[in-house]
Amino acid sequence: MVMMMKARFIRLLTLLFLATPITVYCQAQTGDSLTVDEAVRMAVSRNPELLRAEASVQASNARVEQTKTADLPSVRFDGSYTRIGPVPQLFFPGLGAFKLYPEDNYDAHVGVHQKIYDFGKSSTNTDVTQSRVAFAEHSVTLLKSTLSYQTIQLFYSILFLQQSIQVKNEDIKTLNEHLLVNKKRLEAGTGTDFEVLTTQVRVAASQNQKIDLENSLQKQEIGLRRLLGLPDSTPLNLRGEFHLAPTALDTDSLTSIALVQRTDYQQAQSEEQTAKLQYQLAEKSDMPILALNASYGIKNGFIPNLNVLRGNWVAGIDLEVPLYEGGNTGYKEEEAQANLRGSEAHVNDTKLQIAADVRQAISDVHAAEGKLDATSLEVQQAKDALSIAQRRFDAGTVSNLDVLDAETSLSQAHLLRLRALYQYVSSRYALEYAIGTPIWNQKGLE
Repeated sequence: MVMMMKARFIRLLTLLFLATPITVYCQAQTGDSLTVDEAVRMAVSRNPELLRAEASVQASNARVEQTKTADLPSVRFDGSYTRIGPVPQLFFPGLGAFKLYPEDNYDAHVGVHQKIYDFGKSSTNTDVTQSRVAFAEHSVTLLKSTLSYQTIQLFYSILFLQQSIQVKNEDIKTLNEHLLVNKKRLEAGTGTDFEVLTTQVRVAASQNQKIDLENSLQKQEIGLRRLLGLPDSTPLNLRGEFHLAPTALDTDSLTSIALVQRTDYQQAQSEEQTAKLQYQLAEKSDMPILALNASYGIKNGFIPNLNVLRGNWVAGIDLEVPLYEGGNTGYKEEEAQANLRGSEAHVNDTKLQIAADVRQAISDVHAAEGKLDATSLEVQQAKDALSIAQRRFDAGTVSNLDVLDAETSLSQAHLLRLRALYQYVSSRYALEYAIGTPIWNQKGLE
């Protein structure tokens, strides 16, 4: 029995030696593996919501081109045929009747309308639509950033859960071996029912923990497949590592970087710029419009031969000056001012939120680093405790349950160490997200 216990001890230490290092690999046995940067690229290339946002950018660009046409001449063709009766006539004594119009009237002409001056209303309207293009483009970038971060979180969560299940499987295997030994000792009269029941309770508890881990893993895999646009039946063969990398944690410098890189801040500024332009447009809504109208065509009905088609033209300048519109311009300005105040408040609020996000992310990184140090010490202490328990068991001074307690403590310490590694990597990416790093453009995300 002593040799069996030593064999289990060596096997458990081997598992911990392979699983405890800073770099933890997890890869399926079959199929092509998927790295985190490949997963991110898949997410930002297949997501339907992103395709919708990109289509919105195209629509915004089209609206810009529409507004530019307001400064171009408009040309239209009009044609008509009219038959009238009775035809108006004039009677002159001795000369007979003279028709004023032909019975069949034809008119075809081409008209041109060209706006000459509108006090900048058209150009300001174009500026408004262009600012909305910038807003739509920021929406695409913001969505890419969110998708990338969600993909990374799911990716490493799956790696963590897969590795945790492996450790839990080994833990259950070790507990079952202890249970078998305790049952044999009970049959031989050297053990007690208490040892058997205690071991059975621990086996059941570990199996329940494994079920919870497997359920969490299934949920995370469902979420990742959705982001990647993969069918539910597609196996996920992930390959990655929990990599510890030094990170500069100066709050002021990271906040300054975030204010430059964060897309939501840029989007809020675009919204503010749009509100300013809309206010300028509202101020110009009651300005006059000066335009040129001209047309040329052919028609009949000209004296002396009413039925002959003849060329004709007309040209003129139109001046449209609003005199009274019920205060409509004033209400437009009031609305635009309110929108501008709201957008300015949104910019300030976003700035404060970014600063808070950076501080919180830095705090999480510090906490994760502290947990790494603590769990490293805990793993070493658990190893030492197991070694002492094993020697005392061999000397007959402690029971099998004491060795089992030490082995369980070492397994739990390793799981805590693994969780600390996952939390550190997760917090580091959360910091990248908080400062607005374009993660989808990065190489070697592991």
